[in-house]
Amino acid sequence: MFLRRADGNLPTWHERFSSLANNNKPRSFDARGGLLFDARLEEREMPLDPAIVAMLAKRQPIAAEDVSISEFRSYVRKVSTARGPLNVPLAAVVDRTIPGPGGALPIRIYTPQGQGPFPLLVYFHGGGWIVGDLDTQDSICRGLCVAAGCMVVSVDYRLAPEHKFPAAHEDCYAATFWVANNALKLGGDPLRIAVGGDSAGAVLAAGVALRARDEDGPALRGQLLIYGSMSYPSAMTPSMEEFADGPILTRASSLVCWNSYLTDPATEQHDPRVSPQRASNHRGLPPAFIGTAECDPSRDGAEAYGHTLSSAGVKVEQHRYAGMCHGFYAWIGVVPQAQLAIDDAARWLRGQWHITATTPVAAHG
Repeated sequence: MFLRRADGNLPTWHERFSSLANNNKPRSFDARGGLLFDARLEEREMPLDPAIVAMLAKRQPIAAEDVSISEFRSYVRKVSTARGPLNVPLAAVVDRTIPGPGGALPIRIYTPQGQGPFPLLVYFHGGGWIVGDLDTQDSICRGLCVAAGCMVVSVDYRLAPEHKFPAAHEDCYAATFWVANNALKLGGDPLRIAVGGDSAGAVLAAGVALRARDEDGPALRGQLLIYGSMSYPSAMTPSMEEFADGPILTRASSLVCWNSYLTDPATEQHDPRVSPQRASNHRGLPPAFIGTAECDPSRDGAEAYGHTLSSAGVKVEQHRYAGMCHGFYAWIGVVPQAQLAIDDAARWLRGQWHITATTPVAAHG
């Protein structure tokens, strides 16, 4: 349980974790940050999973709105790579470049053990279009590779604000086309290709799926969409209001990311490559897996996209993970539900590719 501040607002997520880490004693804070115990203030359940609370209480948080983008990138990379590569059995992990719209485009190819040709997942990392690289979501890619029995091609697309929209989208679409055209050379199956991503990467994946449908691009077998908001946040949602201060993703940070990515948010927010939810037609899209976190401001937007797809006749499997927050898929080996979430996504991918054998990533920690 925790209390509201004297000004009526909820304490920030770091203040909440500090409170919980201190013998679970509820505390509230006045407008100047001083401790204030007042029985008249509203109590509210803390829904976060204890594993999340324990992990985040050890971190010194940095928000995108409080530092330079360079500092934010360094922080995200540091915390994302601190534990080293996920210990799972893979046949190969290879870095290379491919031709991209803006020049050489770095990718990382993960190959599972076993006999190919393998299905392929083209994966786009999260990071609000302003941070992230091949290493920051490496654990997700390794986990999906072994658990889904597929090759994973992770794409290091160009970042904003140096490269504004549509640079990231163009890179991701070009990479998907390249994978389709080179699948056999890679040891993959060109008839079993899916796209996926987390957060901003999920928005990119959904945009690629829309464009592939509209322009007779690669025939995709699925879209794996992990807590992607799917629309520019021009309207407040209940989850955005409840978790405006995070944890991890805050509403202010989200706006920094969106407005760094777009040159003209007032106009570009309506482009379906930016806001897939706003596409005029969602029929004929590939089946979708949508994974969301309960304590995430992007939760409602992600789930609304699932309902939109379902209403358009698209097959959708949707999971909300209780007590989780934005970014939790990457915390395999630390947060038990991260392993469950990866295994759920992998099971769904195997279903799209008609693979029955299972290798739960949890078994390899």
